[in-house]
Amino acid sequence: MTSGTISRPSTAGNSPSPARSWFGCSTPALLLYVIFCLALAVADYLRPLPTFDRYLYAGAVASLRYSDPATVQRIARTEFDAQPDPFQFESVAAEPYFADVYNNPDHFIQQLGFYRVKLGYIATGYALWRAGLPILTGLRLLSACCLLITGLAVLAWTHETVLSALLLLAPSVLTMGRMVTVDPLSTTLVLLALLAFAKNKDLLAAGLLTASVLLRFDNAILVLVLLAWMIWKKRLSLSLGALFGALSAGCIVLTNHFSSYYGWRVLMQHSFIKPEMEPVKHPIPISLAGYLHAIAALRVIPYTYMTIWLLVAAAAWRKLPPKSALRTLLPLAGICTLARLAIYPNVEDRYFLWAYLLAGIALIQAAHSPTSTTEEDALP
Repeated sequence: MTSGTISRPSTAGNSPSPARSWFGCSTPALLLYVIFCLALAVADYLRPLPTFDRYLYAGAVASLRYSDPATVQRIARTEFDAQPDPFQFESVAAEPYFADVYNNPDHFIQQLGFYRVKLGYIATGYALWRAGLPILTGLRLLSACCLLITGLAVLAWTHETVLSALLLLAPSVLTMGRMVTVDPLSTTLVLLALLAFAKNKDLLAAGLLTASVLLRFDNAILVLVLLAWMIWKKRLSLSLGALFGALSAGCIVLTNHFSSYYGWRVLMQHSFIKPEMEPVKHPIPISLAGYLHAIAALRVIPYTYMTIWLLVAAAAWRKLPPKSALRTLLPLAGICTLARLAIYPNVEDRYFLWAYLLAGIALIQAAHSPTSTTEEDALP
């Protein structure tokens, strides 16, 4: 052996364990992390958020089987009243909408078009219901499972068990498993699509994103932005990109047909100006003045978690390695967020969870990159 040569034991035939190759950690560390995620998921399942939406989602699921308003409302009320953390009607006593929709079957059934539009989520809840689970129990279980899967996806991306666990404990993320809404399932599907994109699985990423449009129409913004970027960078052919774009449009048309959706302008009026108790009989579209009033509500952004996550994303982006996929994804996420706020100016965290998770993952990845210490930063 020549001088300066270091002999190393042969590793031929020694393949890494699945835990190491998929998640970048040892099997014991992965087991502890999974137990941690399971504990969070169970805790969230047992304490759902006390929202009125649970009542309407239960009705939307039941309406796939029954058409009689009284029957659908009876099923939804039975489900709603049996849930833990009941909705506090006394806290909204000044708003007649809640009491009216809770007690009037005709007005109740007219609200369901706003919820059936999340067709993929409602269909999943219906499948769980037909499998034997109560409607809201199945939807709560679905949200808890989404938190678990999201935790595993974060670890697969970061390969950092402790930092991934801390990200799941962030307030915006931790409540994900408590939501009885479409948002946990949508967030999980979008995050898996972005993970596939980062791993250069472009067809899988495009397919998952297209499927996510069945959950939320606004996911079409992310689909179009990411498809345009992949076509521009020649990661996806123009014909394939057009195919996935057409499929996304088809998902929207299909959902509109089966959900009896009332349209964007009626939704905006209902959400930001005044809830309409009879949107089928008396649809009221939002006016330009009403839209400007809704947009003006975005002035609360500096007082929300969105500002903190924006800081995290910006700081992490500056430190990311040049070839990191997150250097592309973070600006694209910013474009999608701005477009989404323009279309539906609601700043609730649940609409942007996928972007917040992306920012957190970028911060963890940036922690691995080399840092330089200037004279001002150096300790004496």
